[in-house]
Parts: sequence; structure tokens; C-alpha cells
Amino acid sequence: MPGRDEQRGRPWWPWVLGVLALVVVLAVVRPWGDGTSPSPSPSVTSTGPVPTPTPTSVAPTTPAASPLAPPGADAVFDAATLGALLLTRGDVEDAVPAAEAGVTQGLAPGVTPWGLPTGGAVDPAECTAAVTVVAAPPVAHDALAWGNEEVQVAQDVVVLPDPAAARAAFAALVTTADQCPTFTVHDAAGGEVRWVTQPAIEGQGVLPAIVQEVRVQDGDSEPRARYVGHTLVGNAIVTWSATARDPGARERASEVLGATDELAGAVEERALAAVRSLS
Repeated sequence: MPGRDEQRGRPWWPWVLGVLALVVVLAVVRPWGDGTSPSPSPSVTSTGPVPTPTPTSVAPTTPAASPLAPPGADAVFDAATLGALLLTRGDVEDAVPAAEAGVTQGLAPGVTPWGLPTGGAVDPAECTAAVTVVAAPPVAHDALAWGNEEVQVAQDVVVLPDPAAARAAFAALVTTADQCPTFTVHDAAGGEVRWVTQPAIEGQGVLPAIVQEVRVQDGDSEPRARYVGHTLVGNAIVTWSATARDPGARERASEVLGATDELAGAVEERALAAVRSLS
């Protein structure tokens, strides 16, 4: 039939292209969707200013406190009060093993002048302060000694014009002790006592102090053991010595004289009590 022949003669591919175009359009437009465009990927939004980390607070370091002045650093003694710095019989008997059986007074207060005896000298001369404590006559001075057949404990006190002068004198004394490991003390009659000292050791108490172990030799006799110490208290310097009378005791000095810190401690306790008595 003429109509059917005309249909068969038409090309079929334009219809295929139209269908494909329609499919592409529908895929892009998506009429079945909610009509809204896709939301962008969510992003983190800040609801306020971002807090800045607070640095750890470090408390400022407090400078170390200056060392406190020792008790009695400003104490002022005079000729009427320096006697309180001298050891008592009980002090000596408690501190020195060889004195436990009892001691008697040798030198009495108020009778011993300061310094070397007339005609005396120290060789070398620069070591003189190791014996006299100060180089020039002090404002006031006194001495005392206790002893028995085994031991003698002697003590000297020199008083300077003020605590500052005493501190300077004590510093010079420490220097002399360091620089004079050996020296000889001569008397007017030609006798001599040779000192051989160990290095000074700083005291363990609250007051400035040094102690030394010494060997003393009179002329040609055998050396004897001796402890020597110096303590600064206010405007005074307290010096003490403990000497074993038996030369054989030098190899067992601690049995006779005890420990240096025990005697130094007794001197310090007496000094602190003297400071308290001033107030």
C-alpha cells in the first residue's frame, strides 16, 4: 500500500537521537527532585572568637633571703661585761675528758696583761697575731685558765671599739692562721715554744669561729697536743686553748682533750649567754 511504503522509507535514527537528548535533559534538570540545589559540603563555623591558650603562670622566683646575722653580731662588751665570756669551771669539766675529775683555777681574771711578755717575740713577726689575736692593744682584755695534772684550758678575750672593728680583726686573724703553719714564740730569758699547726677548720656553730689542732714544743722537750680556737661575738674575739700536759697524749689527744667542736661549742654557749645578759 502506498501509505505503508512511505513510512518504511523514512530514516529511523533521528528518533533515536531525540530520545537520547531527552534523557540527557532529564538527568540534568531532575524534575523529580525537591527543586533545591545541592548544599555545599558543611564547614566548621566558629560561634565566637577562638580562645588563645593561656600560658602557664610561673610565680616569680623570690630571691634567696640574705643570711641572717649571727646572734650577738651587734653586741657590745666592755671591761665590765667581758668577764661573762669566760668559761666557768663547770664548762671546762663538762667539755674536756681530762677535766672531768676536776680542775682548779690557774690564771685568775684581771691579772694577765694583753700581748707578749716583755722581751717576747714571734718568729716570723708576721705571725704575731696568731698569739696576741690583734696587732695593737685592744680596748679591753682579760684572761683565765683552768687545769689539773693532765690538761690546761686557757682563755683570752679582746674587746674592740665596735663590732665592725672586731669583724675586721677576726678576718685578719683567720688570714694569719692560714699563712702561719709554723712559728716560734721566744721569751726574754731565751726560752722558746715552737708551734706546728694544722689548717684551720671553720666552727660548726652559729657564731663565726675557727679551730686548729696544734703541736707545741718547749725547747728540746717532746711536742704536746693542743687545740686552739677563736670565736667572734659582737665587738669581742674569744680565744681558747686546751693543752695536754703529757707529751705521750699527743697520739690519743681526743681521749684527753675531747673533740675540738665540743670545746668550741662550750665557748659558743658561754658567749651566747653573755650576749643575753647584756639585754
